[in-house]
Amino acid sequence: MRILTVAGSLRKESYNRKLLALAESFLAQTGVEIDHVDLRDFPMPVYDGDLESEKGLPETVWKLQARIAACQGVLICSPEYNGGIPGTLKNVIDWTSRGASQPWAGKVVVLMGATTGMWGTQRMMPQLRQTLGILSAIVIPQQVNVRDARKVWDEKGQLLDDKLAERVEKVIREFVRVTRALKLEAE
Repeated sequence: MRILTVAGSLRKESYNRKLLALAESFLAQTGVEIDHVDLRDFPMPVYDGDLESEKGLPETVWKLQARIAACQGVLICSPEYNGGIPGTLKNVIDWTSRGASQPWAGKVVVLMGATTGMWGTQRMMPQLRQTLGILSAIVIPQQVNVRDARKVWDEKGQLLDDKLAERVEKVIREFVRVTRALKLEAE
């Protein structure tokens, strides 16, 4: 079973990349194959229907669509920008939902997010959940929302909050269980 993992932040030292690394460490223990995607490797223009009509899908979109299609599940760790989905992540979702194929349909998705604010990613998560649901993804109800992330990792990136590790591990176990169950049912 293959799981695609992606951080919705482009910053190299983002808290969401740290959260993703933590989640991937627990995913690795389950025996699944991890396909880590760095959005910096998939530059794409801002979605524009006229551009799509004139030139078709950019090559980076085709490549990312293929990787999404090859996975049974997707793990997204994303920050919240101005109370919503980061523009880069939303743009990627918009582009990859275009064309004849629909790589998001039937994918099991788990959401995680970290911010330095007191609300964490509570306002962004429902938006992302709704967007992916419209694309026929199966977004599990369990999620991880990290607030005040400056207190969760030290300046060297070491995790300070053992309870977060426990929460992430529990959500990852459920994500993998649901993904495996749905994969077996589809076979």
